[in-house]
Parts: sequence; C-alpha cells; structure tokens
Amino acid sequence: MQYAPVCGADGQTYSNDCVAGAAGVEIVSQGICVEETANGCPETFDPVCGTDGNTYINECFAAKSRAEVAGLGACTPNGCPSVVEPVCGMNGRTFINRCEATAERILVQRKGQCDLNNCPKVIAPVCGENGQTYNNACLGEKAGETNFTEGSCNARSCPRLFIPVCGMDSMTYGNACYAERLGVSIEYAGVCDSLGENCPNDYLPVCGMDGVTYDNECQIDNAGVQKVYAGACSGD
Repeated sequence: MQYAPVCGADGQTYSNDCVAGAAGVEIVSQGICVEETANGCPETFDPVCGTDGNTYINECFAAKSRAEVAGLGACTPNGCPSVVEPVCGMNGRTFINRCEATAERILVQRKGQCDLNNCPKVIAPVCGENGQTYNNACLGEKAGETNFTEGSCNARSCPRLFIPVCGMDSMTYGNACYAERLGVSIEYAGVCDSLGENCPNDYLPVCGMDGVTYDNECQIDNAGVQKVYAGACSGD
C-alpha cells in the first residue's frame, strides 16, 4: 500500500486518497492534517513502522522522532512493517513481504505468493500438523496444510539456516544436511538451475504478460513470465 497521507474533511489524516475514499471522506488537502495536538502531532491512530523497528502512532510521530517510515502498519516482532506485499522465498515459503524474507535470510524467488501449482523445486522440509513431512511449505499448503514446523517429522533436525546446495539429482536442498540425510551427494553450492537464479534486491521494475510488476528481470525469469516492457505495469 502506498503511503501518501491526505487530510480529510473530518480532520483525520488518512494513509492515502484511496483509504480516505473508502471511508467516504472528502479530501481537503495533501499531507497530514495541520490541526495538531499539544505535542505537535494529530492523535490520528494510523500506525507506521519505522526503519528503526519501532511502531509509531502515525507518520507525524515518526517524523518527530526522526525515524524514516519503512511501511504502513505496526512493526512485526522482527522489526518489519506489517504491510502485505507477499513474496515467494527460495525455500518454497510465502512471506508477507520482502523484509520478512530478508529477516530470515531467505532469498526471494519471485514476487507474490508461491504458486501452489508450480511450487519451487527445493527440499526444505516442513512437518505438517497431520504428522506428514512435505518437501517444502508450498507443497504442504497445496495438500491443505496451513501450520508447519521446520524440518522433517520424527527425525533429528537439521540446521534452520538456508544455505542452498545443488544435489547430483539436480534438486536444490535447503542446506547440505538435508541432502546428506537423503543420501544425495552435493554437486555444487548454490541453487540448481531448475530453481532459478538468486535474485538481487535491486528494484529495476519490469511488467509481465500477466499484468504483474516484477522487481527486476531476474524475478520475472524465475516466474517464467514473458516481459512486456521495462518499468512498472500501469496502475502499480
């Protein structure tokens, strides 16, 4: 969600014109409302997450604390904003946004949720509530499971670190331990070609044939989508 505050006719500050419109409030000016409280900021509860990992009542309070706004909504426990902009990690797990993936040191394979009909080809096992082990969270979700614990069921756990290796079977494993547990020899460090590239965090947007804006060409290639043109899709 874009953060471009506007002041409504009711004297409240809204995150953007769309939010104000959804509330049925006429916009009287751009930016936060000038009517302030004694401490210099309006008391509008419109939480934002600062780059310092702290949640502020609204953008004004963040500015007063000299904190840059990382995103709308309260920060999550790891300091990431709660804004929902899902990405699919290289480990086959969907994160609510790129920050959440980065916090767990998981590389992003593609923008958006993991495609349950085209799950990443990676062995990063999870144990479902039904006691069954799935090769990764995406496959577990495809089977109807929603809650997992990392690692195989009823087995000695491997490190939770995602340090991918490519096995001699051309399958990517979350780390060397997973490959060794399955008796697979490691061909080389890093992901196999079938999983796609380790995409950088560079924001050089491209628009795909599916109408989705991808952060860069690496991500659109990993998604298997044809590029229409460089730049964000219209409307994004």
